[in-house]
Amino acid sequence: MMTPSYLKDTHTPPRQVRIGDEWYEFQAALELMGGSPVGGGSERAENLREYISWFLRKPGATQPKRPPAELAEAIKKRGAEIKRDAEKKAAARSRTTQKKA
Repeated sequence: MMTPSYLKDTHTPPRQVRIGDEWYEFQAALELMGGSPVGGGSERAENLREYISWFLRKPGATQPKRPPAELAEAIKKRGAEIKRDAEKKAAARSRTTQKKA
């Protein structure tokens, strides 16, 4: 498979992974641990790459930090908010697409 020109030589092609509602809680946990919200999900992707490197025992890889247990309820609440916002945006895009058709 040829690498598209928009990708750096060091990058693999984007891959889709279905996570489920945990994806929203994952974003919420990263935010509540001091990360900034990233619309494109690059903070989530970076965290997953870090985990994969650690899991594969790559040299220099460190174990990713987990949120403290005390944040569990706040993570669920914030995850639900992120999900609602994502669903609203998807519905708005759908309405816009339908109007153009």
